[in-house]
Amino acid sequence: MNRVKNEGTQPFITQPVFNNWEAVPLGWYLLGPAAAVRTRRVQPYELCGQRVVVFRGEDGRLRALDAFCPHMGTDLAIGRVESNQLRCFFHHWRFDGDGACTDVPCGEPIPTRARTQSYDVREKYGFIWIWPDSHAASDVPGFPELEGAEVYAMAGRTMTRPCHPTVNMINGLDAQHLRTVHRIPLEMTLKTEEESDGRTIEFRMEAVLPSATWLQRLVRTVLGERYAYSMRYVDATVGLLRTLEDVRWFGRWRAEPTRMIFAYTPLATGKGQVQPIYIAQRPAGVVGRLASWSRLALTVAGFVWLRDEDGKIYENIRFQPNALLKIDAGVARFIQYVNRLSLSRWSSRVDPADPAA
Repeated sequence: MNRVKNEGTQPFITQPVFNNWEAVPLGWYLLGPAAAVRTRRVQPYELCGQRVVVFRGEDGRLRALDAFCPHMGTDLAIGRVESNQLRCFFHHWRFDGDGACTDVPCGEPIPTRARTQSYDVREKYGFIWIWPDSHAASDVPGFPELEGAEVYAMAGRTMTRPCHPTVNMINGLDAQHLRTVHRIPLEMTLKTEEESDGRTIEFRMEAVLPSATWLQRLVRTVLGERYAYSMRYVDATVGLLRTLEDVRWFGRWRAEPTRMIFAYTPLATGKGQVQPIYIAQRPAGVVGRLASWSRLALTVAGFVWLRDEDGKIYENIRFQPNALLKIDAGVARFIQYVNRLSLSRWSSRVDPADPAA
């Protein structure tokens, strides 16, 4: 893990939450495809230093519990699903979706401490999501303008990188790297809006398209004079990207933004996962659906073009914000936002009631 390297010459400064593997914010974390847990089946997952089991009852609903039986610690992943409950393989204690023991077959009374931690778990966009407590503060995040609308959701390639997910999140806020890494000659200006609950922050990057070369003039003819994109983060676990904002095709027709969701999950110390999900509204009519699928294809092509170049950076980074510039204001604001987030019980050696501890 790079944070323990070069300590003598480049001491690592631990942040309260940002780039801190021991601090796990309250938020929605993606576990895996919903199809991986079939009816009356149980599936284990490991994330954020925690092992959990997810099982699907006969009613089709998902439930999630801590993986270890409170009796003698047997892994509940080797248990069996009975109706809508989970029975331990070792002594056959049975637990409901709230973590309460409902049956001890040996005939003795159920102990008062015979319960395990349950978790709020939901299906959305074809994936399973977990909240690190029994009751989530809100639903799995989505685009506000698409609330209640039917959407297409298409999974991109899962990326596993040896850096903390919050470091990976700064990518869309770094205006400098658009010019240096991707060779996109845009002078971006930044606007930031943080919601009062402290859980959500949105960054909007805007630019006037240049017209110095024939290629730039061609792009400006197609896209119009202005370009913008925005990145909305919720709990520093989910990012919602909109591109092609403020674009007018050939200066006349307003473009529908392309949309992507990024789910960020710390798997274990030194290993983070990013799951991209391409989103498009599902309109009525053949023409509308063809346009929607075309937008999805455009989103995929644009992301794949940028993804591999960015991957070179995050494969071996040792992130330290020691010498930030004025142009790095978005990165600095994001770090401040993350460090104020509320922490979950999955955090280690950190008081969940005090994010600044």
